[in-house]
Amino acid sequence: MRAYSALLLNLLIAQLTDEVYEPQIYSVQLYRGDNTLSYPFLGYGERQVLTLEFDEVGKEDPSDFWVRVQLCTRDWQPSTLPMAEYWAGQPMDRITDFAPSYGTRVPYIHYTYRLENRFLRSGLYVLEVFHDREPQRIALRRRFYVLENVAKVVPDLSSQVVTGARQGLQSIAFKVYPGSLRSTQMYQEFFCAVLQNGRWDNARMRLKPTFVHSDYLEYRFQPALDMPAGVEFRMLDLRSLFRRRSYQVERTLWTDSGVVVLLTAERPRAGLAYTRQIDLNGRFIIQLQDALTDTARQWMGRDAAAAVQGDYFWVEFRLQTAVPYDKPLYVVGGFMGWRPDARYQLLYDKDAAEYRRRILLKQGVYDYLYALWDAEKQAFDAEPVEGSYFEAENTYTILVLYRGFTDREDRVVGHLWLN
Repeated sequence: MRAYSALLLNLLIAQLTDEVYEPQIYSVQLYRGDNTLSYPFLGYGERQVLTLEFDEVGKEDPSDFWVRVQLCTRDWQPSTLPMAEYWAGQPMDRITDFAPSYGTRVPYIHYTYRLENRFLRSGLYVLEVFHDREPQRIALRRRFYVLENVAKVVPDLSSQVVTGARQGLQSIAFKVYPGSLRSTQMYQEFFCAVLQNGRWDNARMRLKPTFVHSDYLEYRFQPALDMPAGVEFRMLDLRSLFRRRSYQVERTLWTDSGVVVLLTAERPRAGLAYTRQIDLNGRFIIQLQDALTDTARQWMGRDAAAAVQGDYFWVEFRLQTAVPYDKPLYVVGGFMGWRPDARYQLLYDKDAAEYRRRILLKQGVYDYLYALWDAEKQAFDAEPVEGSYFEAENTYTILVLYRGFTDREDRVVGHLWLN
């Protein structure tokens, strides 16, 4: 048992996950082209780029940041393939597009990097940012994938049975048509992954087909395909403190070190009736809506003005609960990468009977939840705090991965977004 636990621990340590390793780095985004709400992927051979943006807060002089790409296995471990077999660009590239913030109370350096599509094969990848051409001094990492569109994914839209314990679940079912990859060994060669709202922390990986037919694979009736539905995200609008502000904002404090935004105390939603509302499925937008600069009306993707003119606010989150939870509680969402970052962990105040934390956020619109970090599963669990309702609206990504008899690494051969 101890040997198995040690093996599992080594596997988790070796995984290349979405991480921010330096406390001064905020607002990390990786997306397609100029659409900041898009999920990061590239089609094999397509003329498209991935855009990486982030801020180094409190800095007046830029750091010497470099980037590199790394092919990964299905378990998000570094591939043993030589870089020359999957990447036609330079092994490392310098970030030369940076600019200081303009007119903000909190100074920062904003960095932008465009990753050109020079990939020689499909697969699961990470983009790493590090200091001074020294890969061991890593600053942040983000995951993405490169797709070759060979297999076709067809969803099964038949209604699920919602009774009893299934009230908080959404069942995913689909078929995969392998096309030119069809063989007698499809059960061994294919596996699928399912992501909910672009999250990798709770992704269902290594899914094998339930049934294998002569010309397609069927995925259904598996416990791994029953996903906790969750709930609609809470939303916070920080685009302006002058024209308008979110209903959660109780008051603002103007200090020498920046603006403090105090939110009204919130409460857990678990056990309450489901409430429908529009959200961004966990994502966030950097955007301004002030008297002198209003980018909200002209926003069609990346907001260049907000990138360097958006200010940072100290936002105080509060969650009231009479008894503390048995696991660490975080404010979670795309803005923090869905990883257990201490900057986003709320601390319990026994006298006030509430969790509280001041978190630095850039001007924009944020989706967020309160969730517990499950160290055993290496994933956030929002259900004990927020509840889970089958009516919730989510975006699912189905990835089809393939490794043939002669392949030396996994390929991504199909995908589908399902809402």
